[in-house]
Amino acid sequence: MGKRLAVRGHEVHLASVNPGNLPPDEVIDGVMIHRASGNIVAHLLVPFMIRKVKPDFIVDSLAHVVPWFSPFFTRAKVIVFFFHLHARSLPGQVSTPTARILTLLERIYPLIYSRNTFVTELSTGVGDLTNLGISPSHIIKIPLGVDTKLFKPGRKTNEPSLIYFGGMKDYKRPWLALEVLKMFPRSNGVTLIIVGDGKILEKMREMSNNYGLDKHVRFTGRIPDGELADLVAASWANLHFSTAEGFGLSILEAAAAGTPTVALDVPGVSEIVNGFGLGKTVGNLGEFPNALNDILNGNRSWSEMVNASASSFSWTKCSEKWESILVGDTPFAP
Repeated sequence: MGKRLAVRGHEVHLASVNPGNLPPDEVIDGVMIHRASGNIVAHLLVPFMIRKVKPDFIVDSLAHVVPWFSPFFTRAKVIVFFFHLHARSLPGQVSTPTARILTLLERIYPLIYSRNTFVTELSTGVGDLTNLGISPSHIIKIPLGVDTKLFKPGRKTNEPSLIYFGGMKDYKRPWLALEVLKMFPRSNGVTLIIVGDGKILEKMREMSNNYGLDKHVRFTGRIPDGELADLVAASWANLHFSTAEGFGLSILEAAAAGTPTVALDVPGVSEIVNGFGLGKTVGNLGEFPNALNDILNGNRSWSEMVNASASSFSWTKCSEKWESILVGDTPFAP
């Protein structure tokens, strides 16, 4: 979205956190990126960054719970980008005291951003915000887009293959992909590709070995976007196990590549999968085999259906809507 706004003549700055091996400042696709040395430092630098850049408008992303408090440091228009209610995904990720503190921070969003407009991606996010106490008149829904030049249909593998590429965080529960594969008879030839890297990867390799799945599982680690897109397009079904999602971009990317998703039925995920016809949701892990068999047996029709559904999601439309909010007379901002 940032690069599309840059192409349209806007000066776009992105404040981020440096993973440790990137330059502190860099321009990519016309977007000026500023990387702080850590999450805490990034928040402390907010007033200094605002003073340096002197922006006409600011987007406070709430992807990681802790608010940026930008309205306290500027008179510029501040739009708040809300993904999902983190209280659903915090348990197990952080200690109980930390989860309580972060949940409290989430509950005071209405106080911090009392005069600002919130943008969220799905009706689930709208519901989360209204439950927090944000007035519906302060909320605008803008679905994300998908890169259809990158994620596009391709030739499927000869034998049924599953893929997991939804992230390696604990709340994403990637290890459940191995539990699902374990339910299938070894004789049916189903294979599983797990994409991504993280602390949990070693545990998953051990699980695969203990379950006797090593011949049926491939761990790719972190791979280039082009290679990922090819693997997704070649797979027959995408697996998703997250406890919560604001949108579930990997589900949309899979659909654009002609690959339906089978996912656990949780807020956000159920809306995009069932509401837009991108696959099937199930109530528990034991229901995965039947849902997957339905998709594997009707692979061609499912592939065509989800690809057609994904075609309506456009980054161009998304960026145009964001632009209209940022530069237009949007209510409640600031």
